[in-house]
Amino acid sequence: MTNPFSGIISTEFKALFNNAISALLYDEACTLPCTIYYGITKYESCVNCLYDSIGRKSANRYQSGGPAPFSFGSICPMCSGAGKRAVETTETIKLMIIWDYKQFVGSTTVNSPEGLIQTMTFDENTPKLKRAKEILVATDKASYGTHRYERISEPEPCGFGNTEFVICTWKRIG
Repeated sequence: MTNPFSGIISTEFKALFNNAISALLYDEACTLPCTIYYGITKYESCVNCLYDSIGRKSANRYQSGGPAPFSFGSICPMCSGAGKRAVETTETIKLMIIWDYKQFVGSTTVNSPEGLIQTMTFDENTPKLKRAKEILVATDKASYGTHRYERISEPEPCGFGNTEFVICTWKRIG
């Protein structure tokens, strides 16, 4: 007995699938701007106090023109005497957000996972997603608010016979 479905998944069908998914990801069709937080990646000198390079901390002397003056002998209120402040690196990229767990791609979730989302994007964003500590999903609905999510899965290839797209699962933390 011959298989009635053999041969229906052609190269043209795969190209049509890839074009359809690409259309969802291009031109802001179904994507939202998401801010990726990479965590603390560098330290900047405090703009409020003088830095003691020998002691490698604040000299706890006000730097003229700083935003928060403080008296001599007290600790700088901006850096708490550290002399440097941590800078969290961010970047904004467009991701397609899948809010409903029943629509997750490749998911085997049986029960309703509270606060999970899935993102889909082009494979070229994989290094960014792997380095990401958290994302902030921006929505234009003020009543919905903004929420931060932490990555709970590695970016996984997703596609119809290729690895042009990746999906990633995130858990809400705030």
